[in-house]
Amino acid sequence: MPRTDEFVVAGDTELHYSAWGDADAPPVVCVHGLSRVGRDFDPLARRLADDYRVLCPDVPGRGLSEWADDPADYTGTALGQTCVEFCDALDLDELRWVGTSMGGQLGMGLAAGPLADRITHLVMNDVGPAPGEDEDAAEGIERIVDYLSNPPAFDRLTGLEEFYRDNYDTFSEMSDDEWRRFTVSSARRTEDGQFSPAYDPDVVEPLLTEEQDTDPWAVWEAVDVPTLVLKGEHSDILADATFEEMQERRPDVETHVYDCGHAPSLNVPEQNHPIERFLSS
Repeated sequence: MPRTDEFVVAGDTELHYSAWGDADAPPVVCVHGLSRVGRDFDPLARRLADDYRVLCPDVPGRGLSEWADDPADYTGTALGQTCVEFCDALDLDELRWVGTSMGGQLGMGLAAGPLADRITHLVMNDVGPAPGEDEDAAEGIERIVDYLSNPPAFDRLTGLEEFYRDNYDTFSEMSDDEWRRFTVSSARRTEDGQFSPAYDPDVVEPLLTEEQDTDPWAVWEAVDVPTLVLKGEHSDILADATFEEMQERRPDVETHVYDCGHAPSLNVPEQNHPIERFLSS
């Protein structure tokens, strides 16, 4: 079944999402990384669509979803609440969650909190409970902050594609067609007609100002659903020490490591098969 573009109002925010599969099939919600979009999950969603209703939203300030008037609405707490409202708006009483980077952290918090009775399976793609507190991940966080704070703009879309190829070379290997889709699905026109990544530059503000009001490791230990953690072997966001501690604190967690950086692109069978098997368990 082909992908469709849908819109829904979650709370008071209009969200765009891609929908795949039969509307009556069990839902899988896929949430992207900090500056990315729901279309990143196209390859995985296409594989899952035979068995699931796959829903891939653009969180506020990204893709085709509404931008916030106040950067405070981009905090993890605010985005988590929007995700709850998204699930409420679509009447999702039970769901599986797949999250890359930020999307994985959001899923962890929701599975331990407001959606604990609804999330049945959790996939966290290349992220741990508290990347900002890990010295080994400090350089990766700094890289992301610098990138988000200075969004590039190009006269031609091919210029943006070249930028993505250079700056997302830590991803798993992608074909020319995949890079083109990656670019087209996450580009926006600026006021002067240039092409820029499809996110509000204010999404970086919470990274600079938000303070943790809960112990992230306590949240991790509170997750009481089957969990799959994927890691890029060379990731500068999910440090080896964090990855090991996650398994020590929750020995039942399933893990897979891939020869890439941050983050596995979920665009090849090697990465998708474990997710398919896990979600069906």
